[in-house]
Amino acid sequence: MRPVPNIPLLWAALLLVVPAFASLVYEQGFGKIPALVVLLLVTAISVIDAVTSRSRLSGLSLEIPALLRSTKGKALEIPLTLVNRGARLDWIRYGIALPLDFHCEGEVIGRLTGLEQGKLRTVVYPVIPLRRGRFFLLSAHVETRSILRLWLMRKRVDLTTEVRVYPDLSVERKRLASLFLMRGNDGSHVVRQVGKGRDFEQLRDYQPGDDYVDIDWKATARRQRPATRTYQIERTQEIYVIVDHSRLSAREIRVGVEKEAAGDWLYREDSAGGDYLITTQLEKFLHCSLILASVAERQGDLFGFISFADKEDRFIRARNGKGHYNIVRDALYTLEPKPVAPDFEQLMIALRQRLTRRALLVMLVDLSDPLTAEHFYEALPLINRQHLVLVNMVRPENAHPLFSPTSTPESVSQVYEKLGGHFQWQELRETGNRLRHLGVELGIPEHEELCADTVAQYLNVKKRQLI
Repeated sequence: MRPVPNIPLLWAALLLVVPAFASLVYEQGFGKIPALVVLLLVTAISVIDAVTSRSRLSGLSLEIPALLRSTKGKALEIPLTLVNRGARLDWIRYGIALPLDFHCEGEVIGRLTGLEQGKLRTVVYPVIPLRRGRFFLLSAHVETRSILRLWLMRKRVDLTTEVRVYPDLSVERKRLASLFLMRGNDGSHVVRQVGKGRDFEQLRDYQPGDDYVDIDWKATARRQRPATRTYQIERTQEIYVIVDHSRLSAREIRVGVEKEAAGDWLYREDSAGGDYLITTQLEKFLHCSLILASVAERQGDLFGFISFADKEDRFIRARNGKGHYNIVRDALYTLEPKPVAPDFEQLMIALRQRLTRRALLVMLVDLSDPLTAEHFYEALPLINRQHLVLVNMVRPENAHPLFSPTSTPESVSQVYEKLGGHFQWQELRETGNRLRHLGVELGIPEHEELCADTVAQYLNVKKRQLI
C-alpha cells in the first residue's frame, strides 16, 4: 500500500509549510519558534494520519472472472466485484490496467461510495477491444482517503484474467445476406439437390427400368427374387478451410473512409492511412473461415480447419455442432502473419496423410507472387485427384485490366500504375488457367466479396454433388 498526498495536505503545505520555512530562513531569535511549531505539528499530524490509515485497504479485494470473451469493436463490460472485509470505506476509486489495444468506454477511473464492512458490490467496467487476439489483465488499482483525508491510500491488486477477442462477423453477414437475399444470419439457405447419391439407403424389389448396376446379387440369391440397391444424396460431407498465414497474408487492404459507414469495426481504428482504413488479407481469410463454418453447419456438413505457414501448425478434424464451431474459433482468433515463405509441399504431404476420405478443400492462399504460384502449382498434384480443391484470394488493389471502366487513369503516373496492375492481373489469369487444367478453380474476388463468393462456390459444389 502506498500513500499519496491528497488535496488538503497540499493546501496545508502551501498555506502553512511554505510560510513556516520562510520564517525559519528570514526570522531571527525567538521568531523562529512559531514556524518550527507549525512545521512539527503539520508533520506529526501527517505522519500519524498515514500510519493509522495504512491498513484501510487491507481488507478490500477485487474479483474478476478468470476468462472473458468479446468481439472486436464491440463493447465488453468487465464485471468487477469489490469485497470489503475491513472497516467501512466512505469513498473508493478504482481502475484496471488495460492493454494498449483496448479503448475505455466512459471514464477510465471509476468511483464508489459507501462500502460497508462485510459487504460486496459489483460494478461494470466498460471497454472496447480494438484488435482480435488473446490479452491479459494483469493488475487493478484502488485508492481511498485516509482517516483525516490528508492522504490517498493506494493499493495494487494482481489479476490473472484472460480476455479472448474474436473477429467481428456482423459486417460480413450483412453483406452476405444482402447478396443472397437470405433471411438467415449467414447468407445460407436450403439448396434443392438433384441427381443420384452415393450413400446406400435400402434394398427393394427390382422394378422394370432399374439399372442392372444397382442390382444386389447377394441379396437376390438370398431372397430368390431380384433386389435393387437404392441410394440417397450424401447429406454429410467434409469441408476443410485451409488458411495461409505466411508473409503474403499480411498484404494490406485499403478502403476509402468515405466508402465505409461509421462504426465498421472490420478495420483497425488505429489505422494510419490518412484517407484510408487499413486491414490485412489474413483478417479477410479468418472472417471467411468462420462464415463458411457457420454455413456448413447449417447445411449439415462436417467442417474442419487447417492453418499453415512454413509448416502446418493447426489441424482440427472435421466435425459439426456449436461446440465444434467454438473450437475452430478458438483456434484461429490468435493467428498472425509470419514473415516466412509458405511450404506447399509439406502441406500437401500432410493433407494426403491425414485426410483419407474425399473432401472439399477451400484454400485461402495468396498467389499474387509468381514464384509462390509456381510452387503451389508443382505441389498440387499430390492431392488434387483425391480431393476437390477450391482456391480463393483477395484481388490486389490495382490488379485490373488496363482498359477496365473501373480504373480510368487521370495522370501519367497513374497510367504506369495501371499498367503494372494490368501485368499483375494477366499473371493471375495465367495462374488460374494453369490451375484449371488440374481441376482447381482460382477465385480472385474483391475483398468485400470474398465471403460471398466462397460460400457461393461451396453451395454450388454441394448442389452439383461434386464431392
